[in-house]
Amino acid sequence: MEFFDAYGPNSQALTFFDPEESDLIGGDTQGPDFDCADFTLPSQTQASQVDLDRGNFSRKDDATKPVSVLTQRISDINFKDESDDATQQLPEHACAYCGIHDPACVVYSNTTKKWFCNGRGNTSGSHIVNHLVRARAKEVTLHKDGPLKDTLLECYVCGSKNVFNLGFVPAKSESVVVLLCRNVCANMNKDMYWDPAQWQPIIQGRQFLSWLVKVPSEEAQAKARQLSAQQINLLEERWKENPETAVEDLEKPGTDEEVAPVVLRYESSEQYRRTFIPLVNIEAVYERKLKESLKLENVIVRREVGLNRKLFAYFRIPGANEG
Repeated sequence: MEFFDAYGPNSQALTFFDPEESDLIGGDTQGPDFDCADFTLPSQTQASQVDLDRGNFSRKDDATKPVSVLTQRISDINFKDESDDATQQLPEHACAYCGIHDPACVVYSNTTKKWFCNGRGNTSGSHIVNHLVRARAKEVTLHKDGPLKDTLLECYVCGSKNVFNLGFVPAKSESVVVLLCRNVCANMNKDMYWDPAQWQPIIQGRQFLSWLVKVPSEEAQAKARQLSAQQINLLEERWKENPETAVEDLEKPGTDEEVAPVVLRYESSEQYRRTFIPLVNIEAVYERKLKESLKLENVIVRREVGLNRKLFAYFRIPGANEG
C-alpha cells in the first residue's frame, strides 16, 4: 500500500481481476459510468437460433445468386427493335410482298417491273408464282448476282418466255440442262440432243425449282414481313390502279372503306340515298376498270392486198401464240 500512498491521500486503490483465476468473462471490469452488469452470455437455445438465422441468410444468398446471374445475362443481351427493320431501306430487288432481298431467291417480273421471292410465307404458293397468276404475267428474269446471273427464262428452240409452259431436259452430250416448251419443242427429236421423256416443268408445287431460284430459309421468312392472302389480294388490286402502291399504304385509314349493307326496309329516302350512291359508284368504277383491262397493247397490224384485189389485215398480238 505504500506504493499507492505516493500519489496523495485522495488516491483510490485499484483492484485488478484476473480472468483466469475468477473465470468471470462477463464480470464488471469497468467503472460505474460504463456499467454492463446486466450483460450475460446467450443460452444454448439462443445460440442455436442465431446459427439457424445465419444459415437462413446463407441459403437466401445462395438462392439469389442464380437470379443475379440470370439478371446479368439478360442485361448482356442486345434486344433488336423491330421498328429498326421496318424503317430499314430495302434494296430495289426486295420482294414486293415480304421484303426478302437475297439475290439468289428473287425473280423479276418483266411485265409488272417488280421483284418477288420464291418463298411461300403465309400463302400456299411462292410469292413470285402468286403474283404471276394474279397479274396474268408470264415472263421473268433472274437476278444478276444470283447463281445463274441475269438469265431470261425462255425456250431454247422457239424463244417462248411463258414460264408456265417451260420445262427442262438434261442434254445427252453435255452436263447441262435445256429449257424447252411443253409438248411442241420438247418432242422435236431432229437433232436428238435430249430425251423428251425426261422433260420436267420448272414450276412444281406452285414454286420454282430450288436449283433455278433458291428458296429463302425458314429463319429469313420468319423475320420477313408477314402478309396474309387477303392482304396480297388487296395489294394486287391496288397495283392495277397505282403500280407504286406500297404495303404500308394498306394500313392507312380510309383505304378500305366499307359501304352500308342493303336492308329490306328504309326509314327514309335519305337513308336509301346514302346506301345506294356508294354502291352505284363502286359499280361504275368496276365497269370502267373492266373495259380498260380489255385493251391490247403493242399490237402489230400488217395489211396486204389479195389476189382478188381485196385488202387483208393480219394482226400480231404479243403473247397470244405463247399459251
